[in-house]
Amino acid sequence: IDNVHPVHGDFFNRDEVSEVLKDATYVFHLISTTNPVTSHKDPLVDIDTNVRGSIMLFQECAKNKVKRVVFLSSGGTIYGDVDSQKISELVVPRPLSPYGIGKLTIEHYLNYFFHNYGTEYIVYRIANPYGPGQNIEGKQGVIPIFINQFLKNGSVKIYGDGSMRRDYIYIDDVIQMILRSYKLNDANGIYNLGSGNGKSINEVVDAIESCAGYSIRKEFSQAPINYVKNSVLDTTLFTERFGFKPLVPMEEGIQRTWNYVVSITKKE
Repeated sequence: IDNVHPVHGDFFNRDEVSEVLKDATYVFHLISTTNPVTSHKDPLVDIDTNVRGSIMLFQECAKNKVKRVVFLSSGGTIYGDVDSQKISELVVPRPLSPYGIGKLTIEHYLNYFFHNYGTEYIVYRIANPYGPGQNIEGKQGVIPIFINQFLKNGSVKIYGDGSMRRDYIYIDDVIQMILRSYKLNDANGIYNLGSGNGKSINEVVDAIESCAGYSIRKEFSQAPINYVKNSVLDTTLFTERFGFKPLVPMEEGIQRTWNYVVSITKKE
């Protein structure tokens, strides 16, 4: 991409971080060293890396007079188990995993740095983004992971009975929502980014079956204790303020993701 110059470095090296922040106006913070599963194994890793690393980043942002930090938080884990069809930003977060606790802690530190140093921020609590480019062998991103499992083994591994509902949003929609809002005069806002529609794991598998053209064998196992049963985001605040709703239906997004996974697995 024109005028984009990748810099590879160590997030925990303060000098390297400070160097890339010189003359920066907006900083997008997307780094995470853990996910909900790995953070549960050792919560201290989340504190020592994600929380500590973020605080160091914000210190360097303040020192370099960065105008605004754009933080991609987690709409899927930050609220915890909420007895509600849709979760708005007004719900008091009660995360069940160290990963979600860490994300919420980082949000609070952003508020601290604004009040003490004037560094603006905007937080996007993102649901479950998916699409081409996602890691098909990772621990996050159930849609490409399921597609990969099916193509390799003819089956998918499901935690619980498949009734857990999630809010899935295609990655292009996430990008458009961020690009349309991060610069606007709305400092210190917190927004849910999602499709606003809940789908169960079983419905996701059904959509993948439609792409495959035949049935998928399901292997069920016990869900981890910190898994949230229902997480569907209310995106009314964002759509009313910025006038944009996600455009890609899940069936179309899964078809695009299917095509991507098939294309890269054929090369292996």
